[in-house]
Amino acid sequence: MKDDNQLPGSDQKPFKTFEGHEKEIVSIATFPDGKRIVTISTDKTIRIWRLEDGAEMMKWVVKQHVFAFVLAENGKQVVSAEGETPDGFDEDIDPDEVLDWQLWVRDVESGRVVAGPLEGHTSIVVTLDMSPDRKMLVSGSLDRTVILWDTSTWQRKGQPILCGSYINCVRFSPAGQLGVATFEDIQIWDLDRRERLAQFKGHHDFNQAANFGLTWTRDRAHLFSAGNRDDPVIRSWDTSTWKQAGDPWIGHDKDLEINHITLNPAGTLLASASHDCTVRLWRFHTGTEVARFKHSNKIYYAAFSVDGRSIFSGGEDKKILQWEIPEDVLTVAQSDSLASAKNEAARGKDSVRFLTLHLIYILTLDQMKRLLNVRHLKPFDGPASMGLHYTS
Repeated sequence: MKDDNQLPGSDQKPFKTFEGHEKEIVSIATFPDGKRIVTISTDKTIRIWRLEDGAEMMKWVVKQHVFAFVLAENGKQVVSAEGETPDGFDEDIDPDEVLDWQLWVRDVESGRVVAGPLEGHTSIVVTLDMSPDRKMLVSGSLDRTVILWDTSTWQRKGQPILCGSYINCVRFSPAGQLGVATFEDIQIWDLDRRERLAQFKGHHDFNQAANFGLTWTRDRAHLFSAGNRDDPVIRSWDTSTWKQAGDPWIGHDKDLEINHITLNPAGTLLASASHDCTVRLWRFHTGTEVARFKHSNKIYYAAFSVDGRSIFSGGEDKKILQWEIPEDVLTVAQSDSLASAKNEAARGKDSVRFLTLHLIYILTLDQMKRLLNVRHLKPFDGPASMGLHYTS
């Protein structure tokens, strides 16, 4: 691994700073138009920012704490999880204490409440995610449950799914399976059948650490996870076996949790945000750290820009910083993307070749059967190239 000061971005100043929040920033999202971001903070506000000049475009003050949100309707709506905490987020919270938490849906342009309160959870809702087809929202809570919501009606779909442990993160795969990171394990769910497909300890196998963050690769071949302070590394899991793939990605400071991980739009760079005050970029194909950006305090969240050329981060210093990803890192990432596309194309050609041969085989066998039927012959039940049994 390179020395800290040799890593790209180590001494880099942020490209832009967004200031206005009065307390720590806990989540960030980029709008599909690539021109705006939305952030939430423990100051009980949701804010929308214009990227061109860093101006605050809109601020919604909510009555209670807001800890998670997601964009809906192609960026036309914001869904937020809001509720009560006994002593704010600065104190440890007992997950078994019953707390009133709800979801609210707001129109981005007007701030008007479109739906809500959506009720069902009995403790802090810490994570939300939208299905790939945008028809379902999933919420995960410290009450150990996952709730499914129909985005066309904002009604709950069935009863809550019991996961058995405090939930830290929910993430849909590109195919629609749901990954759930809990304190004790990682679970994979088929939501259509409400069936748990896999369950494994993940980081909990190492110093009984908690599973904190998840992100899937675009080809669904791997699921990445991040651990808390007892195992502050990134691990990759082979989705065909749910065994660990390769060595863990090590670099973040010991005894400090990794709060969030996410892949860039091309799927070639992974970003991780940590209590060690850094956002780190990792090359997906090698698992090596290729860039690092520093805040003055703990970082809770990171999000890539729509074009993948910059990254936004926020945390306890109350600022959202935009970092330009160094050109040499982007060049390597682009070459990885081209190589990946070439491999996918090769696999596609192999699939097409196999399908073509299979169709030829079917057509040939069918034609042979027709020919033999005309001649009152009985075909052998196998490939057309093999022998035939004749009848008198």
